[in-house]
Amino acid sequence: MTTVFPMSFAQQRLCFLHRMDPTGAAHATVRCHRVTGPLDSRALQEALDALVARHEPLRTVFPLGTQQHIAPEGRAQVRFVEVTTEAEALRHAHEEALQPFDLERGPLLRLTVLRLEPRTHFLLFAVHLLVADGTSLQVFTEELAIAYRAALLGRPPALPELPVQYVDWAAWQREQLTAERRESLSRWWREQLSGVPLFLDLVPPRPVSGRGRRMHRVLPAAVSDSVRALASTERQTVFTVLAAACGRVLGHRAGRERVLLGLAVANRDLPEVERVLGFFVETVVLQVDLRDDVDLRALLTRVASATAAASAHKDLPFEQLVADLAPPRDPTRSPVVQVNFAYHPVGTAGALSLQDCEVTELLLDLPSAKFELTVRVEERSDGAFTVWGEFDESLFEPAFIEALLADYEDVLRTATPDARTSPRRSSTREQQLGRIFADVLKVASVAPDDDFFQRGGHSLQLVEVAVRIRNELGQDLGLRELYQHPTVAGIAARLDRTGAPR
Repeated sequence: MTTVFPMSFAQQRLCFLHRMDPTGAAHATVRCHRVTGPLDSRALQEALDALVARHEPLRTVFPLGTQQHIAPEGRAQVRFVEVTTEAEALRHAHEEALQPFDLERGPLLRLTVLRLEPRTHFLLFAVHLLVADGTSLQVFTEELAIAYRAALLGRPPALPELPVQYVDWAAWQREQLTAERRESLSRWWREQLSGVPLFLDLVPPRPVSGRGRRMHRVLPAAVSDSVRALASTERQTVFTVLAAACGRVLGHRAGRERVLLGLAVANRDLPEVERVLGFFVETVVLQVDLRDDVDLRALLTRVASATAAASAHKDLPFEQLVADLAPPRDPTRSPVVQVNFAYHPVGTAGALSLQDCEVTELLLDLPSAKFELTVRVEERSDGAFTVWGEFDESLFEPAFIEALLADYEDVLRTATPDARTSPRRSSTREQQLGRIFADVLKVASVAPDDDFFQRGGHSLQLVEVAVRIRNELGQDLGLRELYQHPTVAGIAARLDRTGAPR
């Protein structure tokens, strides 16, 4: 017997994305832990079974992509494999990351136990985002430790009963988003993002493969300490300092005075869902406004204010925001935000512990990317920061990401309250393009980030722009490229990348 429930808005989006990429690799989390000590396989199975019984999402499947079906009972899928070396264990981890999830039949949580020696094992967890987001994984690892210890002692786990399950929250979410509330949220977002370029154009558009890579840079302790000191002095959060610096680096590289970052917010405001597994996370757009050559103190105030406002209006599902903004369709780029930013303070990454064992997580360079580019800062137990760049390698070269992370460190190292944001100055090429835009549109001036169409331009005028670029700048750009880069800054960057005149 199964019970059928509607999906949440976020689950609907993930099911759609899964149909676009049935491997599910970009929407799954795979983690590998080395366990040294007397691992008890029986207790581990019992602990996992207890969590499957406790959390409905671990017994949920999505047979039609429109509803979620919950089985009344179930067991965790645990596979045991013998390996001869750690390298072989890591190969299994990468193979596990490539294994598709069957949304219709499940399971959406898998565990592989790799036995290297009697006291050395590797635990490979693979879970689909449909049933567990990042906060859920932290809850899962904490409760697994409790359940494992209880199983060793032959006792039931001492976990309080959950007041609600995920499907209860999904129903509540739909009830809250009335037509009136939805229109109010949509109006606010449209006003906030009016005139902001919805494509960052860090690199030229090209087909996206989803092949992922990760690179990282450990910031010196002096840099991490100065970030915390700056946050304290300015009465801002560490997140605000890190996000502002990220927006500044991206803005300079893309030639943008306003940068849109995607934030994955936990979306767990209700205390009843603090310990519930499921996909609660929602993408919220954060605008980093670099205009007017503000100093860092003012930029931090802007970012803090924008963060609070975005959080207060986060209940509009991201896919509905995209539909309302209606950016030009482009299969080579994600709509609205192309860069996601995340900050994980120490203790929020879901570290696993098991009774009488030493557990160390191994870092995997997985062959998938959830987004075009994610900049993630993790605080380590020693207080240092590790900055990760997870990227689609069909879009970005490793050298580009390496330079981006180096720029990020430099900005954080030199951050002082009075430091200017040093916005990009208009190049000679931008000044020429600005004059062409203004002449064609018959306006006094056009700013580098002004959208040609939002300033009143139309397709025939864009043809005139193309002709004047050819005649006056000696370079050719097709109409498609002009449509994709409808700003002075975007066209200038494109001309710089295409190189020689015709």
